[in-house]
Amino acid sequence: MGPYRSVAKPLLFSLPPEAAHRVAQRMLGLPLPWRRIGGVVRDDALAVTLAGIELRNPVGLAAGFDKTGRHLDALGRLGFGYVVGGTFTERPRIGNPKPRIVRIPERSSMVNAMGLPNPGAEAAAETLARVRRTSPRFASLADQSLEEVLRTHALLEPHVDALELNVSCPNVSWGRDRDNEAHLGDLLRELGGRRSKPLFVKLPPFRSAVEREVVLALAAIAHEGGAEALTCSNTRLIPEARLSTGAGGLSGADLFEGTLENVAAVRRATGGELPVNASGGIFSATDALACIEAGATTVQVYSGLIYRGPRIVRELTRGLAEALRPRGLSVPAVVGTAQPTP
Repeated sequence: MGPYRSVAKPLLFSLPPEAAHRVAQRMLGLPLPWRRIGGVVRDDALAVTLAGIELRNPVGLAAGFDKTGRHLDALGRLGFGYVVGGTFTERPRIGNPKPRIVRIPERSSMVNAMGLPNPGAEAAAETLARVRRTSPRFASLADQSLEEVLRTHALLEPHVDALELNVSCPNVSWGRDRDNEAHLGDLLRELGGRRSKPLFVKLPPFRSAVEREVVLALAAIAHEGGAEALTCSNTRLIPEARLSTGAGGLSGADLFEGTLENVAAVRRATGGELPVNASGGIFSATDALACIEAGATTVQVYSGLIYRGPRIVRELTRGLAEALRPRGLSVPAVVGTAQPTP
């Protein structure tokens, strides 16, 4: 079972979710042997290229775990192929009122209504400038007004390898009453002449035919607008009476089947021309391989790190290597090889 699941997890889960997260963040600030703790498997079969960025393995840390960027060095040493800091906004945000996270342990899931608390782009840039880079690192950039996005992007881009534009957070009111497709097109057009690093677009999930049309339209706009990759998908908005807002974004194992469907649909819609980062409910090497075969170049974990602990990076990389090596395959060779569902 390991020390995290037998000792640390019961202790952390005895605390309210945000208190447990603060404890985890403090631990990441300690000079512990994070590489040994992570125990990642290094194998050439796991190496992938994402928008020109060489990754030692396809397992990334999703946005939201390190909202300040202070601990990306320790998280990189755990062995992630890349880490995503933020999400960051131009000005500091305290987020929504508490309570704003609830766990659903029996389903290895969570619901959050954090509202993007973060120190603001200027403070984040100062942090990233001094934090050691131990793996490729990206910054999640919130979709705000055009001018705010441009200023935030200019502050953060020098300190990261790529940026992920979050156009799909369900816990903020931005964009609910505007033409999101036109807005995304405007953002990409204005950023196109200013940026020098890859830009990814994080899409919302879909469940219905109407939602599917919206997501695929956003994917097409991102593709046409020059985005270098797509992330599928963000959390899914659901009602949750235990949260102060009455609703929040569902994450964790409950999302996995939807993640597979979203990845496959977006890959087909873009003709396989854009790499896809799968995000949502990935807890095992079997999950990761299924996402890759559905069309993902990389997978991102968050809830899996909370429920399974830091050794999840080792479990995913070891399991992928063991699945691929005997067949003489590599991760790039199996991307998108799953047969489409009739």
